[in-house]
Amino acid sequence: MEQDLIENFIQILEDENKIYQEILKLSKRKTEIVIEGKVSELEHIVKLEQALVLQISRIEKSRNEFFLKFSQEINFNKKTWNVSQLKKIAAPEQVKRLEKYQEGMASILSELDQVNQLNSKLIANSLEFIEFSLNMISSADIASNNYGNKGDTLNKEKRNLFDKRL
Repeated sequence: MEQDLIENFIQILEDENKIYQEILKLSKRKTEIVIEGKVSELEHIVKLEQALVLQISRIEKSRNEFFLKFSQEINFNKKTWNVSQLKKIAAPEQVKRLEKYQEGMASILSELDQVNQLNSKLIANSLEFIEFSLNMISSADIASNNYGNKGDTLNKEKRNLFDKRL
């Protein structure tokens, strides 16, 4: 019974790992999309990510249900529970799978963090450029063709390309 519960939990962890791999792929694709400036594709990627996050929350629910059931079955303390403790009572082949999960998740989460930081910087830079461009356009001075006695222009007008009136 105990080994079956552990096996079910390992399957939950492996499913979680697969979803995080998909999120990592989408995040890398998002980097390319932000660089290329494809806003509509970015919206599509964000929607896909949201769907994956919903799947992660369902897996978290399954994992919590496992904790409850497991703690009741073998009187395991769910407050201090972690995968390393589970490895102490798992069968040798299960220990190998749990170790593979731990290594894989650590790698995925580290890479995901790096990609997300890069994406945040790229998006911030894009927004700064857009703001700069809009400021340049909206505050452009238009010189008139009227010249004064000394050859300088008269009546410099500040004209906006956008109508600010509502």
